[in-house]
Amino acid sequence: MRAVITACGDALLIKRFPNDYDIESIRKFIGRGEARCVNLETVLVEDSCYASPFCGGQWICSQPDVAEDLKRLGFNLVGCANNHSMDVSHNGLMCTCDVLKRNKLVFAGIGGSLTEAARPAYLKLVDDSGHYKIFALVDFTASFIDAARAGDGNRYFPARPGVNGVRHKEVFYINSYEMQILKQIAKNTFINGERDNARKIGSLPPEEPDAFNFGGIFFKESDRAGKSTTTDVADEKRVLDAIKEARENADFVVVMGHAHQIKHDSYTEPDYFCEDLYRKCIDAGGDVVFGGGTHRLQPIEIYKNRPIFYSLGNFIFHNDLVERLPDDFWDKYGYDRKWSISECLAVKSKRWTIGLETDRNNYYSVIPCVEFQNKALQSIKLKPIELHFTDTYKGFPGEANEQDSEFLFQYLQEISKPYHTEFRRRHGIIEVIV
Repeated sequence: MRAVITACGDALLIKRFPNDYDIESIRKFIGRGEARCVNLETVLVEDSCYASPFCGGQWICSQPDVAEDLKRLGFNLVGCANNHSMDVSHNGLMCTCDVLKRNKLVFAGIGGSLTEAARPAYLKLVDDSGHYKIFALVDFTASFIDAARAGDGNRYFPARPGVNGVRHKEVFYINSYEMQILKQIAKNTFINGERDNARKIGSLPPEEPDAFNFGGIFFKESDRAGKSTTTDVADEKRVLDAIKEARENADFVVVMGHAHQIKHDSYTEPDYFCEDLYRKCIDAGGDVVFGGGTHRLQPIEIYKNRPIFYSLGNFIFHNDLVERLPDDFWDKYGYDRKWSISECLAVKSKRWTIGLETDRNNYYSVIPCVEFQNKALQSIKLKPIELHFTDTYKGFPGEANEQDSEFLFQYLQEISKPYHTEFRRRHGIIEVIV
């Protein structure tokens, strides 16, 4: 059995594609796939929805009709779990579900309960000979505010809409001298006073015996400085169980994950827990993992003859084109309520000299086309794209020119070296050697 899967990075889609915009080369490459995946990094809401008091960095929402552009581009599998999924609260998330259902777009990662958000979504296709081929999608996010987590109902409360979230824990390692100083600071400032009292009366669970909690950040003594990150056991099990279920019911299993976390201080390095979790997703039965979240391309790894794309970066990036923001935005930054959104964004970015929108690296990406033959990985072809960093179509995807394609080729080679992934470039396409 042959199968082809294409995918794109984060679609932070706020504006509709202009009528005169040529999407044909992008649409045709996406169309090589039978399963065509994208991460929807916005919510699709009417004006009647109310905003959350929190957001995933900035409140992001779009009018429901942008779903038509997703369909026009050919997508049929949509990952929805990310840090912006609850920017317009529970009703905004449920409105997004309704819009995707109306547009007959198969989606995963969000829902009216944790069971709904975590379960695999299935895309059933029929080939010319009448044979069925089933693709499954399991989607989750590691970047979210705790209030965004979906929950199941019980005999006391109904289910809670939200995201399929994967929590993780960070521990930082310092030497004994640094630990003494840290404990002295905590003693002098009473930074743990409220938490310690809460534990005495049972309002918080006991601390780990070998870790020191400094204002909510955990430290351990070690001869080597650094950090470790690990996923929450229950959240990880839920994700892996969903993949195992999908493996039993589908011919091919796609996993999508959203994570902003990094190892050190470079957005090109996925965090330790991401590496561990994404590999476990393959072990559980995933055929491919498409990551996102960092707005930047991250390494590609071939693990047990299955590809892991740690982050595909941005596919559509309209972060500077937001049209609706709650009063909380003006309050958050202390802006004059009389200022327009565009005036606020200009001040926030210091007249567009800082921010994600000023870094050209956030406007490069690739579109993977992954082919399987008889369940074995056959080929991976990457189409280089550039999101019009310097012209009037800024944030919309376009075909990369020769110079940008060569840059992406060299860039992917460099950042993927730790994973021993090799590439070649032919006829404008980057190929991963499998």
